[in-house]
Amino acid sequence: MSSTISKRLFYVLTVTFILLAVLGQFSTGIYTPFFAELAQLHGTKISLIEKSVAIFLIAFAVSQLLSGIACDYLNKPRLLHSGLLLFTVGTLIVACANSPLLFLTGRVIQGLGGGVGVSVTRALSKQLFSPQQLNVSLSLTNIAFAIAPAIAPMLGTLTGEWLGLRAVFFVVLLIALLAFGLLFAVTPALKLRPISNSPHVMRDTLTLLKSSVSSILLTGTASGLLYGIVFGFVTISPSLIINEHGYSKGAFSLFSLLATICFVLGSVVNIKLSGVSALRKFTLSGWVILGLSCTTLLWITIMGADSLWLIMSFSYLIFFLAGIAMPCSVLLMLGFSDTSAGLLAALTGFFHLTGASVGAYLVATIHQPPAYAFLLTTTALSLGSVIACAFIRVQQSD
Repeated sequence: MSSTISKRLFYVLTVTFILLAVLGQFSTGIYTPFFAELAQLHGTKISLIEKSVAIFLIAFAVSQLLSGIACDYLNKPRLLHSGLLLFTVGTLIVACANSPLLFLTGRVIQGLGGGVGVSVTRALSKQLFSPQQLNVSLSLTNIAFAIAPAIAPMLGTLTGEWLGLRAVFFVVLLIALLAFGLLFAVTPALKLRPISNSPHVMRDTLTLLKSSVSSILLTGTASGLLYGIVFGFVTISPSLIINEHGYSKGAFSLFSLLATICFVLGSVVNIKLSGVSALRKFTLSGWVILGLSCTTLLWITIMGADSLWLIMSFSYLIFFLAGIAMPCSVLLMLGFSDTSAGLLAALTGFFHLTGASVGAYLVATIHQPPAYAFLLTTTALSLGSVIACAFIRVQQSD
């Protein structure tokens, strides 16, 4: 475990790691207001531009998994430089694309480069920071992941309307160059820290998998299911707020922003509760989410009252609790090993993305009104998470 580094260096590294981790997410959100304009620009259908998000996520997930495993064997700072360079090249291709194929190719390259930043920065954080610093760093990263989707579309709208559509992607390029500058600035400090890879990393990894594979699977499943609740809301909220209750897109943005604020507040509370174990905070959050889900579902079933304010109040509480739970889940996953931090970071991303897909799929396929579909999804996912946590407790007591 690394000794505590200076406060100034800690925050410089954390800001750099956050920027590297959220680049991929930011590059997607910033152009979502311009799907129709991009389709017209490239002479294609809107559905193809919409699919660029899914194509990016596939490349992003593959990159997280492969780079996380690779960074246990390769030089982590160099891997970050390579990933950021690849992301920058992809951004240039997207910005200058003159055909749908070139646009999608650029998005794939962005995904392959952007995924490196997520896994490798988590692995580096595990090796560089003390346990308390790691908790703070993961919570701040969690906040950034929540804020980026809210800020990116607004920044994209302002940039696109004032400077033109292609300028949106050049903003992403400027942010990538800023990340390059920060990464080059902190590289000398990284060289002074004990982040070399273990000469027995393969043996250590096999030992880890042999001794802890069930615990890793249970922890990853529990965290992925709770993460799926967040994406269940993201998927169903447009239908719930705009289509069913007739609110405008501006009001929808405000409702979504409030959810983001609640998520951020939860992450801040998690930092304040640094004296409480990560597993306890995570488990308690899951139980409270399950209780709220069952209570709200029972209420609207018996009373027949599924007002938007009731559902949104419930959603805001869920986002607050998720803000507490998610950095704890990353901390729990990375806590299984010091030498295989890259593999664990990759698995964390894999479980989170899988959980997000499950949550989005469930809420979209349950043939019920949006409020019922969301409540049924949160109940099922939180129940699964609580059961997984119970098995973790049993294993720890043996």
